[in-house]
Amino acid sequence: MKSILILLGVYFGIINASFSQSQSDSINNKFLNRVIIAEASLYSVSMIGLGAVWYQGNENQKFQFFNDNQQWLQMDKAGHIYSAYHISNLNFNLLQKAGYTPKKAMLFSSISASLMMLPIEIFDGFSTAYGASVGDAVANTIGAFLPYQQLLFNQNYIYPKFSFSRTNYADLRPNTLGNNYIENILKDYNGQTYWLSTDFNLFSSQNRFPNWLQFSIGYSGNNMLYGNPDQNLENGYMANRQWFLSLDLNLEKIESDKKWVKTALAVINIIKIPFPTVEWNGKTVILHPIYF
Repeated sequence: MKSILILLGVYFGIINASFSQSQSDSINNKFLNRVIIAEASLYSVSMIGLGAVWYQGNENQKFQFFNDNQQWLQMDKAGHIYSAYHISNLNFNLLQKAGYTPKKAMLFSSISASLMMLPIEIFDGFSTAYGASVGDAVANTIGAFLPYQQLLFNQNYIYPKFSFSRTNYADLRPNTLGNNYIENILKDYNGQTYWLSTDFNLFSSQNRFPNWLQFSIGYSGNNMLYGNPDQNLENGYMANRQWFLSLDLNLEKIESDKKWVKTALAVINIIKIPFPTVEWNGKTVILHPIYF
C-alpha cells in the first residue's frame, strides 16, 4: 500500500491550513499559496519516505510495465482508490476554502490527486521488483474522481475507510510483509480491510436514523504470503477473499463549535470505527464481536 504514505504525508499535515479560513466569493491568494507551499513540502517528504521504506535495496532497470492485476486479490488496487479519494477530497475542501466554486474545486482536486499518485507508477516502472501498473493508474483515477458524487448528489453517499489488524503472516515473510508494525500496516495486505460506508438514511426519505450512523461493507484477503496466486499455491497457501458487513460512524456529522475538534474528527473519519461485524469468507459466516 505505497499510496498511503503519500496520503498520510499530505492529509495529516495540510489539513491544519484550513483552521482559520472561511468560504469567500473570490480567490484568497494568500491562503491558496499557503496550501500550495504546505502541500508541496509535505508531498516531497512523503515521496522521500516512500523511497526509503518501499524501494530501499531494489535495483534499478529500464522503465517497463508489469501487469499485477491478479496479485494480492486486488487489495493494492483498493488501497490506491482509498488514498486517491482522500487526497482529492481534502484538496476539494481546501480549494473551496480558497474561494473556488465547487465545480472548479472538484475538477482541480481530482486532476491534482491523479497526478500526485502518478510518481508511484514511475518509481515502480524503474524498479526491478515491480514495474509500472496500468491497473494502479486506473484505480488512482477512480479514487480521485469518486468525490464527484458530492456535486451529483449533494453529499457523499460512498465514503472509503480503512482498518488494520496485525497478522502472523508478516513473521513468515517480514521482508515482503513488513519487519515492524508500521511496515505491516503498509505491506501486509492480510491485515488490511477497505470499507465503503454510507448513511442508513440513504434508503429512507424520512431520516429515521441519526445522520452520524452508517453501515459499512468491507473487503479484505487472507492467506497471502505471495502476491502471485500460483506462487502462493506452490508454497501451500490458498488465498481467499473476505467480505464484511458492519456499523460505522460518520464523525464529520458530529456538531462542534470548536474548529480543532471538527478538524480532528475529519482526520479520524478516514478510519473505520470498530464495531461488531459479520464476515463471509466464501464458505462460512463468522460473527466478530469487535472487528477492526
